[in-house]
Formats: sequence, structure tokens, C-alpha cells
Amino acid sequence: MKEYSFLPINHELIAKCHKLNEKNVPNVGSRTLEGLSNSIKNSDYNESIVFGNTVIGFVVCFQDNEQTKSYMSEIKHKNFKEISNRVKNFLYIDRIVVDDQFRNIKLGTKLYENILVFAKQNSLQHLTAEINLLPSINKGSFKFHESFGFQEFGTVKYSEDYEVSLQKLLINS
Repeated sequence: MKEYSFLPINHELIAKCHKLNEKNVPNVGSRTLEGLSNSIKNSDYNESIVFGNTVIGFVVCFQDNEQTKSYMSEIKHKNFKEISNRVKNFLYIDRIVVDDQFRNIKLGTKLYENILVFAKQNSLQHLTAEINLLPSINKGSFKFHESFGFQEFGTVKYSEDYEVSLQKLLINS
């Protein structure tokens, strides 16, 4: 059986997460190394999946609190702002990436199970995320989120080539 480590994203793992992030554009948004590093440092929850010396997955989440709202306003994060205008007491899943060579073996599911534990421990009522509709529909993400019980609560078209589906999951406390 393969050994995967689920670890908080530390300084040594950030560049590896960035490389994996960029490999998965446009399913996740492109970020500079500095931008991703800043997001991870300001996140309320983050976790990586390490296999050997390689980061094969990671997630970055933000809680609905004043410190996060200030940070998200500072970086002009459109999706967080849109969600925070519509949902209260949530954990926003900013990005989740699993290397395509390691998909369909429940590693993303394990990340989400860990996110749910964090959310419940912090008395959060919703998990939220967005899924790209444009530039291309992220069908895999829709299927994955649907399997967890996420439901669409709106769509936002920011430009002719950028539209997202807003998703949320009510957490049973």
C-alpha cells in the first residue's frame, strides 16, 4: 500500500504546491509563486498530500471572519466577496488540486473529509466553493462536489471568458 502524508503546507512545500497549481490551470486559477505563498500564509486551513518528495495534492481554505475578509478585500478576491455577500458562517475552499496521475483513488475525498473535521471543530455551518464554467466547464469538479452534496446557489459572470458556479454544503452539526 502506498504511503501518503497529509501535512500542513510549510515553507518547503509552497514551491511544489505552486508547480502543481500551474500544471492544473485552467481548472484552478493561475497564481504567481508569491501570490500563492501569500494566500497559504493567510489561509485559515491548508493541507498538502505528499508522496515521497512530491506534493501530489493540496487545498487552501479561508474562514468567514474579519481578518480573512480584510485580506480578501486587500487582494480583491472576487469569488470570496461574492460568496460572503450571500452566505454567512462558512469555510471557503479557494483551491483544491490533485495531480491527475493520483486522481480517482479518494485523495481529494480525504482532503474534504479533513476540511469537514476542521469546519465542525470551528462551528462553521457551510463549506463553499466555486467551479469554473468559463473558460471551460470543470466537469470533474462538478461531479466531485455533487458527490459530497454541494448545491449551486448562483452563478457569476465576471467577463466574457470568466464565469463560475457558486457552491455550498450545509454542514450538519
